[in-house]
Amino acid sequence: MRIKTRKITQILALISFFSALTPGFYALAAPTLLGRSPDQNVGAENFPLTTAADKVVPSKTLAAGFYQFNNLEIFKSPAVDEPPTTIEVIQRNEKSCFVYENGKNDRPLSCVFVGEQNNIFLVQVDERTTLLGLNQEPALLSDFVAGERVNVLGWLAADGKTIRAAVLRNIEDKSFHQSLSGTIQKVTGDGFVLVLENGDEILVKTPIVEGAQVTVKGVFDKINNTINSVLSILIRPTIIILEKPVADPETPPATPSARPSTLFKNFLRVFGL
Repeated sequence: MRIKTRKITQILALISFFSALTPGFYALAAPTLLGRSPDQNVGAENFPLTTAADKVVPSKTLAAGFYQFNNLEIFKSPAVDEPPTTIEVIQRNEKSCFVYENGKNDRPLSCVFVGEQNNIFLVQVDERTTLLGLNQEPALLSDFVAGERVNVLGWLAADGKTIRAAVLRNIEDKSFHQSLSGTIQKVTGDGFVLVLENGDEILVKTPIVEGAQVTVKGVFDKINNTINSVLSILIRPTIIILEKPVADPETPPATPSARPSTLFKNFLRVFGL
């Protein structure tokens, strides 16, 4: 009996010892044992929980998709005359700026800008891109010059900066070039008659005149200085540089001769001069 009493006394002493060292043990463990969570403990602090979605920064670019961009300004002209190439354009930060989803005018979306900055887009032009002028007439890539305004219908990439153009339209009021192919029917002093595939006959005024700049592709015979088997003739516009006329140098005024000295005058008198 004494042994059991001694063991019980030792157990109670150990419990008292540990409870003195860890006074918060029962405050945490006892409610759990009673079916309550530790969050319901007396004196427990409730820390606010911040979800990852609350920290997501809203996007500053337009979502990827098919859009129509109007009134863009060409910042850099295409580097070549034939596609594929790229054209750098500017979208001005204006309140009236809208883009049209799927090219539909009844679905305008406000343009997305970062602060007061303008948007810079890189327009990709390839062989499938349709080039048009102001009145929907066909145009050439060389008609798109820096400083002019264009509309672009195409696919905006996920980076929000690259547009693969399906249609590129120059909205400047000017004459646009076209590319026509056919067969030369007759050559005259003024040019030649070109017959198109549909049977239309067009008089092409010859641009080959003195002073014209041309690039010819063909087989060059160095011995005879001739070009045979001509594949193409590229004629560039004649650029006339007006040089400022060189003015004739002004003749400096004559320097008056020095007055003769008294000694020289006496010398002249001796000789009767």
